[in-house]
Amino acid sequence: MVAILRNSVTLILLILAATGFIYFLYYLSGPDSRLQLPRDLKHLLELKEVLEEYATKRVAYTVLFFSSVYLYKQTFAIPGSVFLNLMSGALFGVLKGFPLCCFLSACGASSCFLVSKYFGKEILVRYAPHRVAYFQKMVEKRREERALFKFLVSIRVFPMSPNWLINMCSPIVGVPLGTFFLSVLLGLAPYNFLTVNAGSALADLDSLDDIISLRVAFGLGLLAVGILNPFKLLNKFRRPNIKATSSTTNLLLPESSS
Repeated sequence: MVAILRNSVTLILLILAATGFIYFLYYLSGPDSRLQLPRDLKHLLELKEVLEEYATKRVAYTVLFFSSVYLYKQTFAIPGSVFLNLMSGALFGVLKGFPLCCFLSACGASSCFLVSKYFGKEILVRYAPHRVAYFQKMVEKRREERALFKFLVSIRVFPMSPNWLINMCSPIVGVPLGTFFLSVLLGLAPYNFLTVNAGSALADLDSLDDIISLRVAFGLGLLAVGILNPFKLLNKFRRPNIKATSSTTNLLLPESSS
């Protein structure tokens, strides 16, 4: 309990410090009351006009502010990256916005990974033990099949995956940071391209359903399966079947602190 309390306080301080930095950047703008996080598509269109002024007159500030907000949302698992991807396409175009969002999403997810590794393990294991244990079994199975990286990429491509949970659980179940970073960079590339490309024609969008339709979501799901299955088939030919020595996987619980 002492470790959980200590880490909870540290997390709160981290969030406050990061929030303070975002507000510092905000006040460097003037401050401009029109600068707010987008809540819906209508608000995003209004914000686009404001940021276009900044992108023309204050390019470096616009990139810094956008990147900081993106990393802030990713680090602390705050939903809404789709709006920032759309904004990136509207402000910077596909050629600049797409690689920027890929890099920021990988860096932000890695920041969430590190926060969870150093401050969130005890909290997650205590309050979400079944989710951590389930993800650990999946990771260990793919590690035995020598397909961990392909698995991590495929679950990122799949549009319904809980990315925030994957970010938080990965360090706890032993996913290396380098492997994690590359899997996010590659796995989220299709989604980032779709949303950034849609943002480049933001004025033509009527709703978010125009970006990720059922057909597109189904296509991404097939792509996710296609990434993993060929490697699973190759592994069956490459190595003999080995019976599992245990039907369960032990969850690596943190040492209790008194």
